[in-house]
Amino acid sequence: MERYALITGSSGAIGSAVVDKFKAEGFFVCGIDIVLRKDQVIDYFIQADLNEFVTDEFCRGNVFIEINKWLDGNSLDVLVNNAAFQYISLNHPIPVFELSKSFNINVISPYLLITNLANLFSKKTGSVVNIGSIHSRLSKPGFVAYAATKAAIAALTKGLALDYEDKMRINCVEPAAVETPMLLDGFKEFPERKIELESFHPQKRISTPEEISELVFLICSDRLQFLHGSCIDISGGISGRLHDPT
Repeated sequence: MERYALITGSSGAIGSAVVDKFKAEGFFVCGIDIVLRKDQVIDYFIQADLNEFVTDEFCRGNVFIEINKWLDGNSLDVLVNNAAFQYISLNHPIPVFELSKSFNINVISPYLLITNLANLFSKKTGSVVNIGSIHSRLSKPGFVAYAATKAAIAALTKGLALDYEDKMRINCVEPAAVETPMLLDGFKEFPERKIELESFHPQKRISTPEEISELVFLICSDRLQFLHGSCIDISGGISGRLHDPT
């Protein structure tokens, strides 16, 4: 039986790992991102800026046209809302543009995709996974815009699970630090800081994109049909640790 998975932010580290996992499991995969990675093997790609997707009705319409073209009458089995924008600043007030962009990409675009595609999901087996963050509950200075959006996506997950009932399952995963190229680039000049970050985690390491993709796939599998409206911590235990510099 053919199965179809739609993944946003498909060119990023976590998105690429999710694409690879679902491809390996025999899914037909469609990705949405601003650019397509040259080395990525994917069945269908929709080039779109999800900020524009929210603000521009013409762009939004074209994206849905492309999704329906890809599905070609088939049901949608999986939607992974992975795309994210992270604005970091200690300066307030935060520019309205940056706040709007944060919420558009991180919250409103997942909402629009879920609600507009709801009727296309496979009955009982359709699954949505929103990629949240530990920042929804535990954050740090400068992350207020990002943390607010991740708290919102957690609330959105729980609320839509109630509204859609058994139409499809809707869940969220909340990683802590993930070893992505962007994170590693930030430590190039200060490798000792990466070691320090790892030391804060009980496992003495941070997660990999592949570990996140494995959890996402498990959530979407037939083995966890009762999992619905849940926000799952995948923080390696750091979410239970009090860091007291004194």
